[in-house]
Amino acid sequence: MTDRGPHGLFVQLEWLGLALMWVVTLLRAPVALRTPQQRPLWLAVGLASVAMTLQLPQVSSVAMAALDPHTVFLAKEIVGLLAATAVFEFISAIVGLRRTRLAILAAAVLTPAALVTLCVLSPPHSRHVVPSGPGQEESPDTYYWVVLLGYHLVANAACVAACWACGRQVKNASTRAGLLLFGTGIALSAVLMALSLVHVLSRDATIPHLFPAISGAEAAFMAAGAALPLLRGPWRTARDMTVLYRLHPLWRTLVRVTPDVTLTEPRSRAVDLLSAVRHSDLRLYRRAIEIRDGLLALEDYSPDGTLARAREHVRAARVADTSVEAAVTACWAGAAVANKRSGAAASGRPSGLPQSGGGDMAEELDFLLQLARFFRSPLAASFLSAEEQRHRAAPTGQAS
Repeated sequence: MTDRGPHGLFVQLEWLGLALMWVVTLLRAPVALRTPQQRPLWLAVGLASVAMTLQLPQVSSVAMAALDPHTVFLAKEIVGLLAATAVFEFISAIVGLRRTRLAILAAAVLTPAALVTLCVLSPPHSRHVVPSGPGQEESPDTYYWVVLLGYHLVANAACVAACWACGRQVKNASTRAGLLLFGTGIALSAVLMALSLVHVLSRDATIPHLFPAISGAEAAFMAAGAALPLLRGPWRTARDMTVLYRLHPLWRTLVRVTPDVTLTEPRSRAVDLLSAVRHSDLRLYRRAIEIRDGLLALEDYSPDGTLARAREHVRAARVADTSVEAAVTACWAGAAVANKRSGAAASGRPSGLPQSGGGDMAEELDFLLQLARFFRSPLAASFLSAEEQRHRAAPTGQAS
């Protein structure tokens, strides 16, 4: 729309933002082609990438070398309209804006027709460029720009309002962040269109200098919002791997003294993590079960009163209420592991270890992580030392 010369960092920001948009578009393509629900967002980001790329002077020069310049400029603006409509279609489908959606779609059909009509009725021109200073006019009539920019402003404003209103209400953190980031990108697009409209009416030569920076920031925010769904899988894997890493010492200790609870030999932490990358969620689920099974298998190696003494030991240490059960279990498990390793005979009497944890997998893993932390803590070590002293001081035949 405006001749833009090089402006250093601003142009670099624009190129960086567009590069991110294209990376996200290409990465989302396979999923979008397989999943109909993902196509509206992919189409919106893809058309926005095309529209913003066509606005680059370097790209326009290449296109005009092969095609009629007037056709190129008009095509750029129509593609931009389609991109804005695709973005709004995606947002309205999420938040259910039926009436506004129909109005925008109707305007999307009428606006290109109006643009072509105004373009034909305008004075002769070879380019669609708003001049910033004196000289020959190389632009359609002002009404052309008012119609074009007015459509963008209305569509963008509706998208921003929908994104931010819906983003504040969504419970899922990644979806909420995606909508807010995407909405911020569209808000920057609205700012760009508003400044463009001011430029059309005022012909202030300083305004176009801001366009590359705003366009680059717009592309970066939209790319970030669209990329979040792509990051859910890697994020879950990284989270699972972190939990597996922290649980590994506890799990390895338990399965070495109770080998029947697992089908595989315990390996080093690095090898264990590398083998879990593809199916980290399943490995983590199995890991939690094996730790629980290991604790159950150790119940027979816990003399009467051990659990009560562990609870008293934890109470004396003034552990936070939310961590008491994990600390008690860790102290008890350390003593049971020591008994099993020493070859103590099974008592055949379950110790009554409570099934602490939670009602879902997240709560269970939180409990096991606390258990793993206390298992290697000075609290558990001091309890084990006290139990060993008690065992040595007990008369023969009463040690158990």
